[in-house]
Amino acid sequence: MDKPTPLAHGQIDVLILQALVRKLVMKGVLSPDDVRAMLLEAAKNLDLVGSELTPEAAGIIVHEDLAPVFLGTGTPA
Repeated sequence: MDKPTPLAHGQIDVLILQALVRKLVMKGVLSPDDVRAMLLEAAKNLDLVGSELTPEAAGIIVHEDLAPVFLGTGTPA
């Protein structure tokens, strides 16, 4: 049985997650600080250079790349 092709090469999941987070912030279920904390925790476990990121590097990724996209304040450069 053939596996279905992911929509937009799997990016639809990311878009749905971003929209869900924004909606939860708008409804007051999550605060922007809650979102940043979750993103920081996830970013610390990223393996971009062969090991987990330092807290400082994870913080930069959250501040510059992830938070703007998830909080709807812009897109990363």
